[in-house]
Amino acid sequence: MTLVVIGANPTVARAAEALPGDLVHVQLPGAPALHRWRERTSGVRQVYTADFQDGPAFLAFVDEVLEPLSPTAVVSLTELGLEPAAAAAARLGARGVAPEVVRRTRDKLEMRRVLARRAGHLNPAFASGDDADAVARLFAAHGPVVAKPVNGVGSNAVALLHSSADLTPDRRTAGTLLEAFVAGLEFSVETLSTGGRHTVVGIAQKGTTGGFVEVSHMMPPPSLDARRRALVTEAVGQLLDAVGLTDGPSHTEVKVDGDRVVVIETHNRLGGDGIADLVRLTTGIDWRRAALGWAVGAGLPSARAAATAAATVFFTAPPGEVTAVAPQPSLVHGTVVEWDVTVEPGDEVRPLRSSTDRLGAAVLTATDTQACVAAVAELTALPVVTTQPYGVARPGTTALPHGAPQPAPAG
Repeated sequence: MTLVVIGANPTVARAAEALPGDLVHVQLPGAPALHRWRERTSGVRQVYTADFQDGPAFLAFVDEVLEPLSPTAVVSLTELGLEPAAAAAARLGARGVAPEVVRRTRDKLEMRRVLARRAGHLNPAFASGDDADAVARLFAAHGPVVAKPVNGVGSNAVALLHSSADLTPDRRTAGTLLEAFVAGLEFSVETLSTGGRHTVVGIAQKGTTGGFVEVSHMMPPPSLDARRRALVTEAVGQLLDAVGLTDGPSHTEVKVDGDRVVVIETHNRLGGDGIADLVRLTTGIDWRRAALGWAVGAGLPSARAAATAAATVFFTAPPGEVTAVAPQPSLVHGTVVEWDVTVEPGDEVRPLRSSTDRLGAAVLTATDTQACVAAVAELTALPVVTTQPYGVARPGTTALPHGAPQPAPAG
């Protein structure tokens, strides 16, 4: 067997090392070199460079370089690699996700239209930004409206609008999706599909800011009881059936308000933000390995879980200059297992507009979900990054990590 992986980061590349057969990596020009771990015992490893974002050039690379290798499957776990991997698999007759399925997950407006035809109860009311009449009806009937790019990632350029007057001309295009604001808590659902059967491997409860940026994930979700977990599982299965995803990993975001489950978006990859680490800690499943290995029949490997509950908390700070960074703390209610602050004194902190503006993260474990909630609250209350607004004298303002679960706008 030969598995081709498009655009792996070092963590994904390391997970791929454990898979059987030969391994081929395709990396973008200028991407950091993948670390050379110990030599593989089950096959050879090759690394090629190709611009998989340049469609014609990449297909030429597929024909000239990949086709002679007769790959078994072509996969990707990075957002920009999903469509190239699907195109390559289809061209080579290899195992992968069909291009039309990937397109339904990456184009948020197309996903809404598919759901409207096949599982409309999972949709909020929505409109394309270039449909003036539909936009007017949406604002008139549903109050606050969320505007987002149809192909956006990382909560970038997502905004809550209170009237049609707030919709600027540059967003009155087919590139903008408008959705009725949905109340409730937001959850991320990690699923592995095999032959049209969908297995949930983990659900995380999300904490977000008012600007839609994700600032925490907790697994298992403390606010989701068994009955509502079943409703979420059913809804995700209906979504994946609707978009036609029968095999491979998926990461789906939903909001739950009472017994109503609304799909926010879905992707045919695992979740980012270290969610794979929360799956590993709480279930023992190596989610990165499983999300790659399905294509070569590796199944769903599992081991003993390391903790009953785990969470990731992201650090943020008011805009300005960093004046101090706190050391890793000891928590009363949990244990910090990873700590990474990405700024140091003198660095600039920008306004929090997307996930790229966050300042690092901590991963913690706890003995149960309630202890996990307490540990997240405890860490949230500790000063981690201190900033000084530009033009304001020291000592500055103290910033806290944001992590407590809270109702959040869809996005």
